[in-house]
Amino acid sequence: MKRKIRLVIWINKKGKHKLYFSTDINMSGRDVIDFYRTRFQIEFCYRDAKQFTGLYHSQARDIRRLDFAFNASFTAINAAKIMMKENSIPFSMEALKSLMFNSYLLDRFFKLSGIKPNSRIKDKLVKELIDIAAYQVA
Repeated sequence: MKRKIRLVIWINKKGKHKLYFSTDINMSGRDVIDFYRTRFQIEFCYRDAKQFTGLYHSQARDIRRLDFAFNASFTAINAAKIMMKENSIPFSMEALKSLMFNSYLLDRFFKLSGIKPNSRIKDKLVKELIDIAAYQVA
């Protein structure tokens, strides 16, 4: 590299290690790790926005409409994260997609069959769907 670098070795509880590099040799080891974690959170956010919330699907050319489309995509990601956190499910857009689809099918089943379960039964079924989604992530 022909330059000095800061090398941080992070060892987890299982004994596995990761190497983190920084060209800013004045950064502390903690800062290097925090910067990498933040960077990867941003990368995951863009990945999810592209794959699940249509970040690149807008065909608008007007800057205001593009701005709206981008904000809508990232807002959907943030709403999904909040929903998953409130239900104690580790965040995964794939798990959320499955949960939403299964919830829709359950609701559709009840509507088409004419069955009107009491709220306790319906709440139990929704809880089971949430548990299934949490199990898929784990």
